[in-house]
Amino acid sequence: MLQISKVDVYYGNVHALKDVTLHVNEGELVTLIGANGAGKSTVLKTLSGLVEPRHGEITFLGQRIEGRSVAEIVRRGLVHCPEGRRVFPDMTIGDNLDMGAYSRSDKDQITADKTRVFDLFPILKERFHQRAGNLSGGEQQMLAIGRALLARPRLLMLDEPSLGLAPILVEQIAEIIRALHLRGTTILLNEQNAEMALRLADRGYVLETGRVVLEGSSKDLFQNEHVKKAYLGG
Repeated sequence: MLQISKVDVYYGNVHALKDVTLHVNEGELVTLIGANGAGKSTVLKTLSGLVEPRHGEITFLGQRIEGRSVAEIVRRGLVHCPEGRRVFPDMTIGDNLDMGAYSRSDKDQITADKTRVFDLFPILKERFHQRAGNLSGGEQQMLAIGRALLARPRLLMLDEPSLGLAPILVEQIAEIIRALHLRGTTILLNEQNAEMALRLADRGYVLETGRVVLEGSSKDLFQNEHVKKAYLGG
């Protein structure tokens, strides 16, 4: 479904991604793990068109997308749920969800998709008319995921969904991600909580200083000595 081949990204003179190659098959949950500054979020920003690669190719559903606009990439079904949630705090929950469907005109299907979001996140239905800024961090993360789902992703990119959440909420978000995957959503997950990410994922890639240094099944990465020492607490 998604292929990234030999991608280089620069922020000014800083070489942020170095010859990155990875892929996601339809129906998979693939995770990126690594320390802060390793390049994980930059991969997602590059895929969504927020950052343009200097070299390399990105193919999604058989078509090249590097250099395409963010809006066009979303319309093709590659949807980014950003780090830090980025809800619109002064807008209601309902209006935030509507923003996820901004490029759609199929009103009946939008209504049906909202119903599915409310099945996943009943709290959003209960607080539909409240300002998003009044939600807790965990509730805002649910809203951010729900908003992304309203864009009808063929591939959903989740950027640090557990960041800043209490442990009980981290487990709740993990269960939501698992449920989305079981429903057939293809997911690319950037998550600093490596143990949680590998529990959820089919496969993973380890990024260090902008390079992919390891890849493999979640089981293989769990058993890898370097991953154990660097990311799993020994």
